Amino acid sequence: MTTDQNSANPFASPPTIGETVTIVAGSYEIQGERILGKEKIVLPHACVKCGEVLSEQDSKTRRKKDLYWVHPAIFVLVIQLLIFLIVYLVTRRKCHVEYSICRECNAKQRINIVYCLGSLAVFIGMIALMINFENAWLSLGVILAFVAMLTFAIRANGPLTVKAYKKGEFQLRGAGPAFLQLAASTTDAEVIPAAVLAEDGRLA
Repeated sequence: MTTDQNSANPFASPPTIGETVTIVAGSYEIQGERILGKEKIVLPHACVKCGEVLSEQDSKTRRKKDLYWVHPAIFVLVIQLLIFLIVYLVTRRKCHVEYSICRECNAKQRINIVYCLGSLAVFIGMIALMINFENAWLSLGVILAFVAMLTFAIRANGPLTVKAYKKGEFQLRGAGPAFLQLAASTTDAEVIPAAVLAEDGRLA
């Protein structure tokens, strides 16, 4: 007896209608001036500042960075540096980003190192003055110098920073308009269909 292969199996599981998708690792999305992605974001081979297209073989212009996000509220603890550092290390979230930056923009970026070292000198000087004069008001200068030093250190680490972190998604800022326009037209963030099922349960 020949069995009709197209006939329904009464003992089979109910068919699932819909589509199962797999997101490519390293994918991203451009929304306005921000780059959105998960724990790993791989950006096109173009300078994130000026948008200049760079060679994929030029490893000197390619960067791999771990960016961190912490809730801004913890900065009220900066007056107690030890507590601040502990809370920062415990609550931070990490995002691995691969991007490119041209040599000219990188040279401009490195100026932040000079500012960071200058802020460090002011930070040490303010601590010395506070100890010497025993003036509590000088602690404000210590805090401001520390915040400036931290800000310039983050900028010296790269042009991209984490603006926000919501529901497991990072929002990066710092990319230039030309790069954002180029990245938005790139199909790196494609979605691969894993299985598309028709109403009768067969692969469409």
